[in-house]
Amino acid sequence: MPELPEVETIRLGLKKAIVGKTIAGVDIRVAKLFHGDKKEIIGKKIKDVSRRAKQIIIDVEGENDMLIHLKMTGQLIYDNGKSRVAGGHPSADWVAELPNSTTHIIFDFSDGSKLFFNDMRRFGWIKVFNSEELKGKLSEELGPEPFENEFTIEKLSEIIKSKPRWNIKKILTDQTLISGIGNIYADEALFWAKILPTRLAKDITDMEMSALHKSIIKALEIGLKYGGSSENTYYKIDGTKGRAQEHFQVYAQESKKCKRCSGIIKKIRLNGRGTHFCPACQS
Repeated sequence: MPELPEVETIRLGLKKAIVGKTIAGVDIRVAKLFHGDKKEIIGKKIKDVSRRAKQIIIDVEGENDMLIHLKMTGQLIYDNGKSRVAGGHPSADWVAELPNSTTHIIFDFSDGSKLFFNDMRRFGWIKVFNSEELKGKLSEELGPEPFENEFTIEKLSEIIKSKPRWNIKKILTDQTLISGIGNIYADEALFWAKILPTRLAKDITDMEMSALHKSIIKALEIGLKYGGSSENTYYKIDGTKGRAQEHFQVYAQESKKCKRCSGIIKKIRLNGRGTHFCPACQS
């Protein structure tokens, strides 16, 4: 599933493509993937595209916004009749005739261009919310964003100490505690902080919390710098691959030599997910 760097990269590209356009119509082909009343957004101009955790927010004129979650195989494909840009799960749909069997929602803009929401596995969704309701919902359900001022060392320490019996990786990937970090960047952040992902929160020292705070930012900054990771199911909105996977230290590097200490990277199952670390220099 795309994490903060991947979703942020898609957001930036999508913002360039659709801000200022007016929604002329919405064709909902699979009802369960669209929640809310499409009449609330038809005829409205798109004002902005933002992000919260792993979700994209489309701000439209008036009192409503759209919240989009791509999940594992969601795609957003913008087509103006002359060129096409896409982001999300890579597939032949990006260059195929649209709509097709994986197209579930189509936004028609007044200038004739379209935005297609495709999803092979149908786990993704689009929801229309009252703007104030959405703001409150996201605030209540999601933890702080790592790049916001609220996410201080003290805040991270508070979060970690609130779950003393949890392993540290479980804390990093729980969106109710910290927003935007998933399997990939949790592994990378813990590597940079020299902390084993299996360590219990109660055993993390104050010095390690400070190191982890810096490492979370570092891992995400690397992801953003290289346009996210295309290791499995992600492409940028312009149809090109992210390159963050070329800079992974431990994620998907099992059995390879650690670049820091020449130990051998190990992979285990933790919290139901593949987890990567160096047993030699993470403790």
